[in-house]
Amino acid sequence: MRIAKTLVASLLAGLAQLAAAQSASPAITGPVSLIVPYPAGGASDITARIFAEPVGRELNTQVIVENIGGATGAIAAQKMLNAPPDGRVFYQGSQNEIILPPLTIRSTRYKSTDFEIVHPITTTRLVLVVRNNLPATTLQAFVDLARARSATEPLSYGSPGIGSLYHLVPDSMAKLADVRYVHVPYKGGAPLMLDLIGDRIDFTVMAFSTTMLPQEQAGQFRIIANMSRDKPRELAHLPSVSDLPVFRDVDYASNAAYYVKKGTPPAIRQLLNTAIGNVVASPAIIRALEGDGRRVPARMSIADAERFFESEIAKYQRVVQLTGFSPLD
Repeated sequence: MRIAKTLVASLLAGLAQLAAAQSASPAITGPVSLIVPYPAGGASDITARIFAEPVGRELNTQVIVENIGGATGAIAAQKMLNAPPDGRVFYQGSQNEIILPPLTIRSTRYKSTDFEIVHPITTTRLVLVVRNNLPATTLQAFVDLARARSATEPLSYGSPGIGSLYHLVPDSMAKLADVRYVHVPYKGGAPLMLDLIGDRIDFTVMAFSTTMLPQEQAGQFRIIANMSRDKPRELAHLPSVSDLPVFRDVDYASNAAYYVKKGTPPAIRQLLNTAIGNVVASPAIIRALEGDGRRVPARMSIADAERFFESEIAKYQRVVQLTGFSPLD
């Protein structure tokens, strides 16, 4: 009888400890806002909506996509940074919204270190795109043409904003090749593409999507090189810019990740990391994103994600220094 009572007491104590542990487990209560710094319907928004439902299932709550465009992501970023650091608001961003604005715009009210990375979600490769009748059909011919015209009639390129990734990448290439380009800034990608197709600018660097391929086949423009060493399978036949010795260190892509406000409790951040890590490992998610030409990273620990974020910050600090870009007021 004494043994039976001891076993029952031990069992009850074990159940009590389990219940206490479960009650102490971190959880995010109520709906979660996933802030996207661009309007609905674009590539960033589509990515967020692919992630929202499965991440919500992992967290056992609803994830609501909130689109806040404007000021290269700064308005959206500020909304997250004004919220309590409790994991109920997180941000989908890349170096274009988190790292570059504090380096290129003096009025930016945040620093990249105000964010804590949770988990990378996609890599979108960048490509060098030229107008269809530019007399350069290869990467080497493009560089030769840029050098030949540098002094008298420099090649022109468009970007969706001064100080953006798509401005600084071509500018850094110009410094490396010792050539001069004319930068033409646009308010968005749509007018830029209209001018490229209309032969009013010579080239641009843009994020690759498989939706570009029918346009290229229709003769609207030509993709002549990958900006990263890691190529989408659809463009495996094209060179990487780094294949040329003058650009051997060039390796650029748009790396999106999820971030929370600095000071978020480590247990909540780990909860989000686990949930998003489970989603990026999902074959269905991988198929959906890679079908558009993107790459989904492998699951990362928070420590691995932090090392990735630190390397990105260092890379784009070097890019800004290389170009000699003066921050805007």
